[in-house]
Amino acid sequence: MSLDTSLLDQPTTLSGNDLESIVFGWQRQLACTPDAIAIVSEGDQWMYDEVESLVDTIAHRLIEAGIGPQDRVGLCVDRSVEAIASMLAVFKIKAVFVPLDPEYPVDRIAYMVEDAQVQVIFGHQRYRTLMGDTLIGDTCRQWIVCEELMESHRLEGASTLEWADCSGSDLAYIMYTSGSTGKPKGVQINHHALAIYCDADIDVYKLTAEDRTLQFSTLCFDIAIEEIFPPLLTGGSVVIRPRDRAQDRNELSAIVDRFGVTAIHLATAYWHQWVDLMVATNAKVPKSIRLMIVTGEKVSVEHYRRWQSICEQEVLWCNAYGPTEATVSATVFIPDDSFDAPNMPIGKPLKHYETYVLDPDFNSLPPGETGALFLGGPALAVGYLNRPELTDAAFLTVKVDGIERRIYRTGDLARWMPDGNIDFAGRVDHQIKLGSYRIEPGEIEAAIDGVPGVQGSLVSYDEIDGKKYLIAYVAQGSRRIDIDDLVRRLRLALPVYMIPTRYVMLESFPKTINGKIDRRALPAASTGIVPGSDDYVAPRTDLERKLAEIWQEVLNLPQIGIHDDFFAFGGSSLLVVQVISRLTTDLQLELPVRDFFANPTIAASAAHLQRLLSPTGDSQDESNESAQEARNRLPLATPMFYPSGQETLFGVHYRPRSNSLGRSVVLAHSISHEYTRGYANMQKLAVQLCSHGFDVFRFDYASTGNSSGECSDLTVDTMIQNLVDSIEHLRSITNHFSTSVVGLRLGATVASQLPTELVDQVILWDPVVSGTEFIQLLERFHTQELTSLFRFNSIRTSKIDQLGGHRMSPQKRSSIEAIQLNPACSSAKVVLTQSSEQTPTERSWLATQTQVHHVDDSILWNDSRFATSAFSSRNSIQAIISLLNQPTNQGEF
Repeated sequence: MSLDTSLLDQPTTLSGNDLESIVFGWQRQLACTPDAIAIVSEGDQWMYDEVESLVDTIAHRLIEAGIGPQDRVGLCVDRSVEAIASMLAVFKIKAVFVPLDPEYPVDRIAYMVEDAQVQVIFGHQRYRTLMGDTLIGDTCRQWIVCEELMESHRLEGASTLEWADCSGSDLAYIMYTSGSTGKPKGVQINHHALAIYCDADIDVYKLTAEDRTLQFSTLCFDIAIEEIFPPLLTGGSVVIRPRDRAQDRNELSAIVDRFGVTAIHLATAYWHQWVDLMVATNAKVPKSIRLMIVTGEKVSVEHYRRWQSICEQEVLWCNAYGPTEATVSATVFIPDDSFDAPNMPIGKPLKHYETYVLDPDFNSLPPGETGALFLGGPALAVGYLNRPELTDAAFLTVKVDGIERRIYRTGDLARWMPDGNIDFAGRVDHQIKLGSYRIEPGEIEAAIDGVPGVQGSLVSYDEIDGKKYLIAYVAQGSRRIDIDDLVRRLRLALPVYMIPTRYVMLESFPKTINGKIDRRALPAASTGIVPGSDDYVAPRTDLERKLAEIWQEVLNLPQIGIHDDFFAFGGSSLLVVQVISRLTTDLQLELPVRDFFANPTIAASAAHLQRLLSPTGDSQDESNESAQEARNRLPLATPMFYPSGQETLFGVHYRPRSNSLGRSVVLAHSISHEYTRGYANMQKLAVQLCSHGFDVFRFDYASTGNSSGECSDLTVDTMIQNLVDSIEHLRSITNHFSTSVVGLRLGATVASQLPTELVDQVILWDPVVSGTEFIQLLERFHTQELTSLFRFNSIRTSKIDQLGGHRMSPQKRSSIEAIQLNPACSSAKVVLTQSSEQTPTERSWLATQTQVHHVDDSILWNDSRFATSAFSSRNSIQAIISLLNQPTNQGEF
């Protein structure tokens, strides 16, 4: 379908074909304003014709991958220009996009990929690396890495591709929401419904080409749909929220000011916190804003009053309501100057939409009477993918007031008000709206019920000061279930926002006379247990005590230690804003958002704030006391030398000060520059393992570090013998015969060669699969490192063969090239970071592994810019500790 030049003469509002598919509206706008700014991202901006060129590049690549009309394309991308262009590219070839949230557990994403029959995933490299080939299976054939495609587009551009003929009945996207049966359900939205919604959005919010709309939401939440498409159909600009955290205390206001944003769509809970932060800091609503849309949960009228008090310009403020099944929003309330009600209504239906408040016989109720809220009109979803029973239960074709209509059962209660607005009255069922998310408790209950020992569960919520928290009631019979273990299992199955905060453990549930759970007889939520750290440390100073008080209130926890991580205890970006607001109002302290993320414990935050308050060192006594306590928590480290073959090895034994488990762990390093880059990681791992009760041993291979020997003499056989001798040496000084090995990179490859009867288990951390590919990586790294030095214009040849600080000999090189991960270690546990791009050999090996654990740490082994950096490996360390704590059979790994 080529671009019709007659579109140039059409008005800016949607009509005709525009209401069948937004591709017609996009073409018209492209023809009208090719040189206008369509997308603004950090440090860059894209004109409409530049976006179209990128769309062509992506569309060509999708076609090469075999994608055709109505095939499904998974989008595993961050907010970015390539994310928006990929949506349009999918539309251009008449395919269907499926947003995949990379924050979800891999198993949940895999279910969505299989359920939607996703054939290709378009995603960022970090998520490709994180998930590996886990999602590649019978239906999903490959990943398309968007960084590679963007580089190709930058270098070569793309030939123009005609738009495929598009029908309004063709599917546009499938968006997954929480499902009551224990699995997420895919909501199918066709092109006609999407176009109808965009027209209603443009109409009610009065969008123009002058608007700059902030793309703030994750792409897996349908607020993103209204942030992207309506602005692009009116010639406006979409401003993409920067990925990196800001150093400003009020991050959102800083973004608005920086980019001149005029329109914002925010989830209610985030808007509440933003208002509180502006009030606390005596700030005003940014001057550029002319449209503010709040959606997702019940709006606090008190917060609306606060907004009015800090807003000095005329702003179109709107409270929007609507489920994903109605294509984003269905009703909007716009208060006038005379608004003075205790509750915020959800308003009137948008253009093209229909709303009904019905009794059980589908008769309309008069104003003032509460009934079930139904929605109608052409913007309703097609139904739930592969769930005909759920579709039939939610999407009904019935006679309403004598006229047959197709309507959607929202599950909400409502009533008409005399002025024609709708007043929201709660839920019919037990569905929970938490922040921006609609949660089916049944999905969480299904995950809890799958934990060994659980005899049943019920998930509800508690609300304190307008904030909701998930509560899980768990029947465990006479057997005690470890709550921390239960939570660890839930984190492998559910998104973070679906993990309950408190757990009330019961022997059995109280029942009604009909045999149902008696909710009224359940214990109070306040009696629940909060999963927590085993090594609680109480606040020591007034500042730490005040921080703990704020954190406990914000996180709804009865107790939190100074070394507990804010985010591990349910903290989120939304709650960070609340903490910063409280610091301002309660303590008159200013803490930038970025600083909070860098100091996520009370001890770290207090120390950072103290430095800000006393830059001249007035807090030295307190700092010394804190430092001494920190030192007392460290393990006892004993350096030593011991024999291995003809050489003397250097090692360090880390002993727990208390709570010894009687178990040992030996750490096996990599070599070359990777020894330096991984040193801090391995040291941190040793300290953390020791704090959990393990005896830990680190050592240097012969001819490396502080061990004796000539560097060029090192071979893989020597490394294996060094590792075996280190295990035996540790056993001789601890008398512990329960030993595990954690190997990093080439150290993992070496560890995989150990006899199975020698150790309990082996954990492979970013293992090297092929020695040949490892040598090639070292060569590339070495070349990059040398050419980056100003004194070299080219690589100088040398009689000395060395790579990354390691002198090579033919024997050493051939030895390393020959090593492969031992196939016999198929039961070993693998921890993979967001490391460099995997080779075909690595992908093939990973496909054979059953225990691969992906973590969100970034260690770019092939990037020469970070030759000596210590990388963050917090998630890797947590995963390794969790795996070591799992029961094993000695001699089996």
